Amino acid sequence: MKVALISAFLDEGYEHILDDKFIEDVVCKEDHFIHRIAHSLKIRNHEPVVFYISVEKEIKKFTHKYGHTIIRVPAKKIPFFHEPIVYSPELIKQIINNFDVCHLVSGYYVMYKVPDMFDYTVRKLKNKMPIITRWAGGDHRWLFPIRKTIKKKALQNCDKIICGGKNEISVLKNIFKISESKIKFMINPYNLSLFKKRNKIEACKKIGLKSNKNYFLYVGRLTMNKGIEDLLVIFNELKLIYSETNLIFIGDGPIKAKIVEFIKKNNLEERVYLKGRLEHDEICFYYNACSILFHIGISGGLPNVIIEGIASQIPVIASKNNANSDYVNEELKTGIIINPGNKKELKNAITTIVENFETFSGNIPEIIKEHSFEGFGEKLENIYKESLAERKNNN
Repeated sequence: MKVALISAFLDEGYEHILDDKFIEDVVCKEDHFIHRIAHSLKIRNHEPVVFYISVEKEIKKFTHKYGHTIIRVPAKKIPFFHEPIVYSPELIKQIINNFDVCHLVSGYYVMYKVPDMFDYTVRKLKNKMPIITRWAGGDHRWLFPIRKTIKKKALQNCDKIICGGKNEISVLKNIFKISESKIKFMINPYNLSLFKKRNKIEACKKIGLKSNKNYFLYVGRLTMNKGIEDLLVIFNELKLIYSETNLIFIGDGPIKAKIVEFIKKNNLEERVYLKGRLEHDEICFYYNACSILFHIGISGGLPNVIIEGIASQIPVIASKNNANSDYVNEELKTGIIINPGNKKELKNAITTIVENFETFSGNIPEIIKEHSFEGFGEKLENIYKESLAERKNNN
């Protein structure tokens, strides 16, 4: 089965244009969930191709480290008020007669005010092949009324919608009036042989950290609205109380200079480490070496970082967004949920975990264990087959 895996984000939301060098040096080496999905399908002997839309004008093919093809296709970007209109006739041309299934793997809330690549792609392909899509991230209350109507129509034209949380299912049913038969409950695939519990001393030795120190950890893009500024402020307040604790950032992004400025201003050069982009086979040891993982942004679907952290049995402090609370909560002993932007709750959560660390032993939910590469690939294959059969019966 030939499967087109499409990102609806222009240049995939990177703070970098997808030029040849960036794709070869970064994208082709990443363990982004899009490529884990492709790998899961390749294991099942399907032919996945990952499509990225870009402001780069040249169509070009690349090969990911997992062996599947990446195709960069040009998109048109028209400035319009606060958000640009983005669409790609070339993407449709590449897919329409060459693939069995179209799977939009990221991004429904690409634009809040204007029609976006998700809406455009569904409209162009709705009668041509099964369209599978993913519901994660954003807040429907931010959509302008006419955008909500357009989004609702696009979602209703999809054959199946994959989501990973109870709240997300509720929104699909009650806000967008999606029938239950179209909704499939799944989370992204994970390499559970990589993300697992390890001995802290051994993990620290592997990545050059001191095992007699404690470490807090942030993994992700260094961008606004991720709670990074709040985390720095609270860490600075707690630095004397937890004098043996350091803060580690893994990732890169536009506010890196702002973080460096904060570090210098508050004399945190020996306490806050910026590690930049790292491969997953190195990141996994940081989960084992650290005592708290933070993911406290104001929006987003169920982040891969949270699942990786839970699988590694590090306590997580996460914001109350979408499916996060289904996986991070004190009942499961996986961590604490806070309201995004609430510094008092963040500070209290840190104190609670530090002072009761053994309480957060971390129970790995069964749903995570089920989503190995092989298990995910089989589930996704069944969704594709079901959609193809339904299309055949309805024609």
